[in-house]
Amino acid sequence: MAGHALSRSERRSLTAIERTLRTDPRFRRVMTVGAELLPDGRGTPERRAEPEEPRSRLPGAVWASVVLSLVLLPLAAATSSPTLICAFAVSYAITLVGIGLLLRHWCGRCG
Repeated sequence: MAGHALSRSERRSLTAIERTLRTDPRFRRVMTVGAELLPDGRGTPERRAEPEEPRSRLPGAVWASVVLSLVLLPLAAATSSPTLICAFAVSYAITLVGIGLLLRHWCGRCG
């Protein structure tokens, strides 16, 4: 297309597309991620070092409390021991609180 100019309708269409893209937050986010790529001497992109977030121990703790609750439930039901029933109730409550915290954490990342 060397030497060919855009027609008036093509320029209007291109202007409308550019205007739409400028107002699109997803496009802006993609373009800023692309701006983090820096060319090294060989022409391949190199990412800037991003600080890593510390790994949470919450998912492991929730899985442990789920397993504990699932072990205590049949034991408490079979023996009818008040100690096992109380232990199950406490572990079940801890499990529900942990699941709620995980959901809040995951939804915070999405939004």
